[in-house]
Amino acid sequence: MIKLPTAELFISLKVPDNVAITAFHTLERMGYNQLKKLERKEYCKFEFSGDKKSFERNISHVDILVNANKHKFSFSLDNSIKNNENKVNVLVQDLGDGSGLLKTLKERLGFKGIKKMEKGVLWTLYFGNIIDAEDIAVGITKSLLMNENYQKYRILE
Repeated sequence: MIKLPTAELFISLKVPDNVAITAFHTLERMGYNQLKKLERKEYCKFEFSGDKKSFERNISHVDILVNANKHKFSFSLDNSIKNNENKVNVLVQDLGDGSGLLKTLKERLGFKGIKKMEKGVLWTLYFGNIIDAEDIAVGITKSLLMNENYQKYRILE
């Protein structure tokens, strides 16, 4: 079986993200004082046939994913660590298959080479120099960032 190329697309706002700011202050009031900062990005992962560079160039110009006026995007996740901080990336996804966007990309926008697509919200939680950052991040995710009735989560490395 031939392994198809994949591309991960991370989309964030150019302006301050009010959803992330509100979630951060809510978590502070809930007693999560170890949390220093919270960021949110849209996440899309594509499995496709064809050239990776060409696909990335074309998919980054699809305005239903990336609106050039309000979004910035990247095809890699910055995992650099600054000032002895711990950073945990948590991906929250709906349990449904989300095939509507994939159908639109393939049928209406001509991305026929896409074989599979994942979509979700990537939360990046920043902590000070603490040992159990991943455990606290899971607790935060289950407490506020997801609904276990229709969503799942996983830690992205």
